This record gives sequence, structure tokens and C-alpha cells, in this order.
Amino acid sequence: MAYVERAARNLSSPSNTGRVLAIGFVDITRFDDVPTRGHEVFNVAKLKTTNPALYHELRLDERPQIKRFMTITRTNDRSVWQNNEIVLKGKHAEQRVLADTLGLHVPTSRLFVIYADFSPCISICTPQLPPDADLFYGAVYRDPGYSMKLRNLLSEASHATDGDPVFHQEVAVAKARMADLKEENKKRKYEEVRRKNEAAKEARRLFSTGQGGACSHQNLAARLTLVSQSVAAGSTCEATSAAADSGLLKALAEDPSKSGGIDFSSMQLRYLSDPGDGSGLQYSFTARLDPTNGDLQPSTGLDTARETSDAFFVWLSLNPQDFWVNLNPTEPDRIVDDQLGRTNAGRVLLEADLRMKKTVGKLVHPHTALGKQFWNAVQGDCLSFRNWIVPATATVHQDGDKLYILDAPLDVKMETDYLAASGKSANVPTCPRQDRATENHNERAFRTLILPKLKKAINTAPEYAALRRVYLARVAAEWYRELSFTQHTTYSDLIDSDDIDDWRTTQNWKPRDTFDKYVESYTKGEYKVTDKTTSGGTTYVHRFVYGGVDLTTVPIRKVSDDTFGTDFSSLPGSVDHSLRTPVATGAEDTVWLGAPTPREVAADLGPTEKSVSAATWGTRLLPALILPLALLLWRRRRRLNTVAVSPLRRTVMSTARNGRKR
Repeated sequence: MAYVERAARNLSSPSNTGRVLAIGFVDITRFDDVPTRGHEVFNVAKLKTTNPALYHELRLDERPQIKRFMTITRTNDRSVWQNNEIVLKGKHAEQRVLADTLGLHVPTSRLFVIYADFSPCISICTPQLPPDADLFYGAVYRDPGYSMKLRNLLSEASHATDGDPVFHQEVAVAKARMADLKEENKKRKYEEVRRKNEAAKEARRLFSTGQGGACSHQNLAARLTLVSQSVAAGSTCEATSAAADSGLLKALAEDPSKSGGIDFSSMQLRYLSDPGDGSGLQYSFTARLDPTNGDLQPSTGLDTARETSDAFFVWLSLNPQDFWVNLNPTEPDRIVDDQLGRTNAGRVLLEADLRMKKTVGKLVHPHTALGKQFWNAVQGDCLSFRNWIVPATATVHQDGDKLYILDAPLDVKMETDYLAASGKSANVPTCPRQDRATENHNERAFRTLILPKLKKAINTAPEYAALRRVYLARVAAEWYRELSFTQHTTYSDLIDSDDIDDWRTTQNWKPRDTFDKYVESYTKGEYKVTDKTTSGGTTYVHRFVYGGVDLTTVPIRKVSDDTFGTDFSSLPGSVDHSLRTPVATGAEDTVWLGAPTPREVAADLGPTEKSVSAATWGTRLLPALILPLALLLWRRRRRLNTVAVSPLRRTVMSTARNGRKR
């Protein structure tokens, strides 16, 4: 079967081992509306008679629930030979089978058998495959001679089928299926573009602010007052109706003196859910109650929510291996990935790296008690450390399509730890004229006295709040990626799309701006201290060079249902209530601010909203996050291309009128 598919793709030659083929056998029982054109479909009852060998090989006698299945066949992206082994430059064949399965709106749990020329790689593909699926493969990936084994299999198949008319007929049928699939994909792509355009138009119509009437005021204070009054009066305009159904918007519309003093600058994304029906996302933020010192301005809440949302989509759209920044005076051309450097998420990471260097400068200042203690412990006449901000293990609980982020701390790695974790040598001396024993002693002093204070600042200090927000979005996006491998999600098509056009920063900022600030700090120093002692004048000039921020990987620990039920029994109820109204959690001085999916909001907006198609609702992200907030807080605007606009920005289009920039 696999050889027929390879022959149909002109990959039957033994020299084509760089192109790996995979076949997924997908149970489509009771999935009557799945588009099957271009795929081979089997009736299990007939297969038992017509091809008993395949019937038994697929263990269909042990899977009585399967009445009908189809095959999805894909090859990997092109590979190249490097250092006597095959190196893939793109997606694995199994990954493409998984993506196609989800593209047909079939959960990957329906894959019950998977064949691949090489066994699925353990690091990437195996974790994504359904655990109950049977795996067949021609050779074990990276076993000695694995490529030669596949060559031999292809050579044997070539001799066995040479001149076989049945084989050539099967190849012709497979080629016809491929042609049908190509046409089907063209049609599907055209339909997708049409649907997106219609959805963008519908979004503008449904969420337009109107040219008159109570809801058309654009003054910020007047709009908030009006919405607050309208909520109490039961007004039916769009902004009011959305606010009435969203805990976050109710909090923004409320008089700060009556809201308990919500500190909007402390908002953090802690809950996310995608029902998988194209209706959008549910979400909920936590925020502190701090009426004395907190930032009570609703505009801060909007900026905070938008920053989180934009970061979430950047983390989805770009490849995780590019989630790093690096401030090093000798590497001006390796500051940040080019795409990431065009986003607010990249800006936040770079600015956090620079801020970390300045924080260390304050902690080791010799005129502070801690700094004096540190310098008294230092030996030798040279000191140079680099540090990286990296994710610590995030603690989460998954309940089906719901994610609760219980804890997501950040860590700081010293150079020796970071290099060791990266598989690089940590034995390169940072002070070449100083012996290793002295360097190790100084590192222990830094690790003992300074590092704990630095970690605490990064995880609690207000100046690192933006970093913590975009990291929580990173955790949510990592989970969403995993969820999208197992079920259809609203925004699975954005994953690794490399398209960040709609999440580019609108600030007048470039990565080089932050780099230049760092170079100035590095060359001029954060401070130059001259201390005179009784034995004479001693001048201390301290120069510090520190590492970067690396969010390429996110270690996640999942809390079991039993532990979650014991330690966080009230959390699901608080989150559910927060989707409609702010929910304070009492002793923790924390409030939850959430919003339901757009379809759930629509249920309370009247007949016009209810008539909107599921496809249209699938284009609206975090319903109350952007559109209704933008209706409440008329701010920066940005002209959007209505044809290629992304789901998030599509929802913003109602506020981007007359060509003005948001």
C-alpha cells in the first residue's frame, strides 16, 4: 500500500529515501460530513471480504466500533544529507498527516493506525500521536543502517511489482485521487478566503459604533460613564450588551471607587478554553485589589489585555525556536529573531533583558548593604557574569479543552547553568587571567547573595509585569499548540504560519534602540564609584555583562484531577462566574475578570446576532478583549487589509475607520 503511494508520487526509486511517506488510517464512523474527495475510503464490512489481510493487519476484528475509515497520505518536506545522516528541513510526514486530519475537523484521536517509512521520531512526532494508535514502519529511525534498510525495501518492492498490471492500475488510481485532492484543496482554499472576507465584513457591520445615538460617543470618560449607566439601565447597544456579559468589561465600565480598587496593571491570563466548535475562546485574567497603590485606569486594562492577546498570537504564529533575545555588545547582528523583533512581545523580552542588567547593577552597588556584603566576598580583580531569564516549570491543570494556569514562575540561569543545559561547554573562563578556583568562588558568592534577589524581582517587581504577562501568554500558547494536535481548534491554522503582520508593534521602536541603550550602559557603566579608605584612595569601576531572555522551551507540570480537586476545588466555579461578572476570591485580594466566547455573548444580543454563522464566529478572538474594549476605549488605530487580516485583528476592524491608524 505504501509502495503504491510512493510510486504515485514518483518516489519509488531507492534513491528517494530522503522523502518519507506516512499513511494515517482515520476512523470516520458517524462523521458523515467529512470531505473525503481525494482520499481512499473503506467500508469495514466489505474490506473483511475483499482484503482480509489488511482487515486483520489493522486489527479491525478488535475494533468493532469502526465501521468506516479513510486514509490520509503525506510525505515530509524535503530533507538533505548532512554529516552522513538525513536532516529534515520542514515538517515530518506524520505531522502533516495530523495537520490534515485536524483540517478535516476530525480529532486526531480518531487515528487508529499510522504507517511511516521510518519510525516516528521520539522528540517531535511521538508525543503528538494518539497513544492508542498502532504504529507500522519500514525502518527504525537513526538505527545503524536505517536509510539503507529503506533502500533495500524499495528495491525489493520494485522487483516484485515489475510488470505487474494490477500494481500499475493501483498506481493510476492513486494518481487520480491525488489530482482530485489537489482540486479539492484549491476549492477549500478559495472557500476559506471567501469566508474570511465575509467574516471581516460581518464583523464591521455587527460591531460598528454607529454614526449617532448614545453609543457613538468617542470621549473616553464620557463613554465609560455612559456604558456604566447603560449597563444599569439595561441598554441594548453593542458595547453595553457585551459589557453586560463580560466580567472584564463590567470591571472596566465600573466606577473605580465602587469596584474595590482593581489594579489593572497586575492583570495576568490564568484561564483559557476553546470548545472546538469555531465559536472562539473563553478566557479569564486575575488582578490584584489595591485601591491605594494600584493602577485603576481602565485604559491600562485595555492595554494589558491587548498586550497579552497579541503575544498569544505571536507565540502561535512563530516557531518556538525563535523565542529568544540577546544583548551582547559583540553581537549587534544577533539581537533578536527578525520576525519577533517586529512585535511587542519581542520588545518586552529585550527590554526585560536590559532591565535585568540594571537590576543587578542596583543589587551589587557597593554603597548598599547587600552590595557591600557581595564585594567583601569577591576575590581577585576581575568579575564577569552573564545571566539568562528562562522559564521555570509551569504548573497547569487541563480539563478537556480548558486550561488553568496555576503557577508560571520565571527563573534566572547563570552562564554555567545555561550553557550546560544547552549542551555547550561551560569551562570557558570569563576572566582569562584569573584561575578557575577564584572564578568558582565568585560565582558562588553571586549565586548565594544576588541571584535569589534577582529572581524575586523578576517574578514580583512591577517593572517586570509586562514580561510575566507575555510569558503567561507563552504558556497558554504552548498548551494551545498541544490541544490543536488532538482536536480541531479555532486558530490551529495560525500555528507556525510565520505571519505576524497583524501583531507588529505600533510603537516607534526598533530592536537596535534597546541594543544601543545596552551598549551605552555597558561602555559608560551604570555607575562609577570612588571610595576612599583609611589606607588611601581606592577606585572601584564595575562593569557588568549579562546574558538574555530565552523562552524557546516551556517545561510544564500537569496537576492531576485529584490534586486539582483537593487544592483548587473552588477555582472552576470562580472562573465560570468571572466570564459574566468580576469575582473576588476573598483572602487572596484577587479578582477574576473573564469573558465568554462570542457565540455565548451573541445568545444575549438578540435575533440579529444569533443569526451569524459558526464560520463567522470562528473569526473572533477573545470577544470582549478587543472589540467591546475598543468600543469603550477609543484609542490608537491601524489600517488593516480586509482580505488577509488575521482573526484577532479582524475583530478590531470595526474600530479602524477612515484609514486612521490604531
